[in-house]
Amino acid sequence: MNAKIDTEKNVRCASDKDKWGYVVCFGTIITFIAGIGHVNSFGLIYKDFIIETNSNAKSLTTAHGVFSMMLAIGGLTLNVMSKSYALRIGGCIGAFFVTMGSFLTIIITSANQLPFTFGLLQGIGFGMMVPVCYSTLNHYFVKKRTQVMSLIKATQGVILIWYPQLIKMILSNYGFRATLLIISGISLHTFPGMSTMVTNFTKTRTANQLEVTKERDENVDLLHDHKISNVSNENNTFDKKKSITTLGKNFLEILNVKTLKDPVFCNLCIGQSFVNFSDMIFFILQPMLLYQYGFDTNEVAACISISAGADVAGRFGLAFLSSIINVNTRLLFFVATLLTLTARIVILHVRQFVWVAVVTSLLGLLRAWLHVTSPLVISNHVAHKDFTGAYALFMLATGLVNIVFSPFIGMLKDVYQDYIPAFYALTVCCLPCLLLWSLEYYIYRNKEHNSNPIHTV
Repeated sequence: MNAKIDTEKNVRCASDKDKWGYVVCFGTIITFIAGIGHVNSFGLIYKDFIIETNSNAKSLTTAHGVFSMMLAIGGLTLNVMSKSYALRIGGCIGAFFVTMGSFLTIIITSANQLPFTFGLLQGIGFGMMVPVCYSTLNHYFVKKRTQVMSLIKATQGVILIWYPQLIKMILSNYGFRATLLIISGISLHTFPGMSTMVTNFTKTRTANQLEVTKERDENVDLLHDHKISNVSNENNTFDKKKSITTLGKNFLEILNVKTLKDPVFCNLCIGQSFVNFSDMIFFILQPMLLYQYGFDTNEVAACISISAGADVAGRFGLAFLSSIINVNTRLLFFVATLLTLTARIVILHVRQFVWVAVVTSLLGLLRAWLHVTSPLVISNHVAHKDFTGAYALFMLATGLVNIVFSPFIGMLKDVYQDYIPAFYALTVCCLPCLLLWSLEYYIYRNKEHNSNPIHTV
């Protein structure tokens, strides 16, 4: 037992000291910036295009709903491929889909085509790349995982501070189509990002496959001996049943359904899915809300940059904090969700630029905590070998929430011709996490209390 513990400690130390892990960090930063760095500037990029083509807000929110759903399908696709191929190969295929979708977006003639070019193609591509990044980071970092993730997100945030200003400058100098072309060129950097994702997963997987193959061969020999003493019709029936059973078992393994037997994991998925959905749509539509408030393009771009700056500060702050103390990532996610709910209500009741900027900075800070802790909440709850499948299921849950509720959010704006009702609906989406997680804490606390009664003499 002691030898096993020592071995695990040695593995953890070796993982945290492997220098290639920092190259993986750099590749992760490149991948996220090149893949979805422009998403927060959607309002700036497509505002005039939506007006010129008489498109509606529902097309934009539907595109992001499809994107989230395809993220999940991309994750499940990668989970299937990872049984036979290295994660890096799946990541490079994902980079191809992201790049293709980005280049096809240049030639769109209506916002109604965004669900295909952005939602479908870029969604499934990025969905294949995200688990590759997180799984590889989990492979190289154990004790420093929260600190490293915070630094990665902070570095991304530093770059994203200048993204809205850059987009505004490119739009004013080169126009809409040229801006999309430049963004497509940036998306090509996902290929070098994925090329850094090198691990020894393939060797482990190959060894496991050899063991499975050997086991299968032994089973085949036993079946062969059994066939000699049975009627052929019975054997055919047996083989068909076995094939169906094997197919069903493989399908369940692909979906990693065994993880769904854990009620805590299911609760994690439900809570985070609604929070992540509302967070993404909130910041995508926020420029539209600010335009409705009467802000000009410079003020809108300034608010987006302020949010990104606060995001960076939050990530660096969390990185520093996690280097000093052990951060409970789930508790931090819960607190950040509660404060986000409050701040969103406030921003819907202020109109002065100064106060909007202040509340936006607070929302940016809270967003940093949500984004950094979200994958860590999953990785800290499941075993490392189950992370890829578990994260794919989490993305599937998020995708389902997005595909169902995104059109509804856009429809609210189109029906009332006002963004305020849509933003109230997004604010309400924080409640499932706050209520369900509180209920889980109450139930498990009572169970622990009942299982450990106090005996009096």
